[in-house]
Amino acid sequence: MRRIALILTSLGVTSEMVAILGMVLGILAGFSFMFTGESGNPMILWLAGMLCCLIRIACIQLDSLLYHHHHSKPAAEEIFVTELPERVSDAVTIIGFGFAANSNSWLGLATALAAIFSAYVRSLGVIKGAGKKSASSGPMTRVHRLILVSITSALMITSIPKDHFSTPIPQIALWVMLFGCLATIAIRWLNIQEYSDS
Repeated sequence: MRRIALILTSLGVTSEMVAILGMVLGILAGFSFMFTGESGNPMILWLAGMLCCLIRIACIQLDSLLYHHHHSKPAAEEIFVTELPERVSDAVTIIGFGFAANSNSWLGLATALAAIFSAYVRSLGVIKGAGKKSASSGPMTRVHRLILVSITSALMITSIPKDHFSTPIPQIALWVMLFGCLATIAIRWLNIQEYSDS
């Protein structure tokens, strides 16, 4: 991944460009999931959404590596060209997942809000000087969410017997994601408080 980042840097690709690509992938994933309940062949849409999520994970890793080559950006600009695209893609992906076949739209909305708030707490921790690693800790980061959504998509594609589950698989994933985000918020907030008290 570092080698790819070096190649992209030599080609003039910036972390902002990768962040925008990640936003587009997040939006495409959300719409792919959203229409799984209306499509005659939902497996293709589950596959499309899963691939978008997996490629977005790679974009997140590249964004982090490329950022070090363009870290002199003003804070305000950083919010609009990096943080804002991430929050948009997070929201659309999770809300779209909530509208997917056998999912729950209200649960998707609640999970999206929890994910956005966990990102807000992370940004708050960085601003207060808690350190990026400490501020980004928790059991349900954006990469973890994308992995969970991808695994769920793979399970939906394989059409495993649904009789084994009393709750539809996408809803189980959203519940795990929601409680994981709430735990992440709590952990990050405690880390901020420990840093403020030290």
